[in-house]
Amino acid sequence: MKLTSRAGGGNWPPSSFRRDLLPIPSKYYKGQGLKLSGGGEWKNALCPLHHDTRPSLLVHLVSGAFRCMACQKHGGDVLSFHMQRYGLKFREAAKQLGAWGTRT
Repeated sequence: MKLTSRAGGGNWPPSSFRRDLLPIPSKYYKGQGLKLSGGGEWKNALCPLHHDTRPSLLVHLVSGAFRCMACQKHGGDVLSFHMQRYGLKFREAAKQLGAWGTRT
């Protein structure tokens, strides 16, 4: 396998992030135990990122984007949510979600 250089020097590792392997947002959020309510692609839930007593978290079931109207935490996909919820760095969160694969 040939390694290619990237900006800033160094070589790409043989293993890397694979966005296409991220879980489907609707399944991921339900699997996280969120009780989703509301109509359309944006759903409401109690925010697990802080002590929440009223649904303040909005999640988009297609893109995985989320925003909490109370604690202001937000992100564009389930990977970002997973990182923030569990205090993980990018690579570890990607591995836990099965999105860290081998380049071919």
